[in-house]
Amino acid sequence: MVSENAEDYLACIYDLTRENESVKTTAIAAKLELTPASVTEMTQKLANEGYLNYERYKGVTLTPKGRTVAERIKRRHRLLERFLVDIVGMGKEQGHQEAMRLEHNVSDGTVEAINQLLNYPTCCPDGDPIPPCESIATPDPDFSVPLTDMSDGDRGKITHLTCEDSSKIKRLISMGFVPGRLVKVEERIPLGGPILVQMEELKVALSRDYASKVMVRKCD
Repeated sequence: MVSENAEDYLACIYDLTRENESVKTTAIAAKLELTPASVTEMTQKLANEGYLNYERYKGVTLTPKGRTVAERIKRRHRLLERFLVDIVGMGKEQGHQEAMRLEHNVSDGTVEAINQLLNYPTCCPDGDPIPPCESIATPDPDFSVPLTDMSDGDRGKITHLTCEDSSKIKRLISMGFVPGRLVKVEERIPLGGPILVQMEELKVALSRDYASKVMVRKCD
């Protein structure tokens, strides 16, 4: 298991790496606000463990093993930033600092739930790309339909919310429309009226506009 300290180093080197060029230990020390001596010691340790390629006086590069860890932690961080900024309403800097505190302690399952909830964003609030997750496939959109396409009595499971308006996403979440939840269409009110939806013990009248943003995979 990789320590939090090691994850910070690998994520830092990932940020500093461009086209597999070596990263100087002085650059790592400056970014992490550590002494060059302590950085040299840690990078040598990570190299011995197979996470880095280390060459004295030249610097370090990530090994495939090290890049896997770095991309995992950067994926966590950037998805957390998106959630904290878009849904919680934090500013970018506050979201960044809070994501730094959370990234080592949140589970991969929670991170992927956030990814699903946010409709699979590709970049963080600053525009940096979110590394892909190779082990978890994105659900095929052909198997999901908007809640507005379901008929009376249809049942399904929410796969994701599809909306660029964070205020609408917040509203849907507050009403209980989150990925993984089972829903049943009780009644579609005629003439453009709301759709009555059953979720466990809860019944919600959802406008057509909001219902069109809830993507559902039908169940038999």
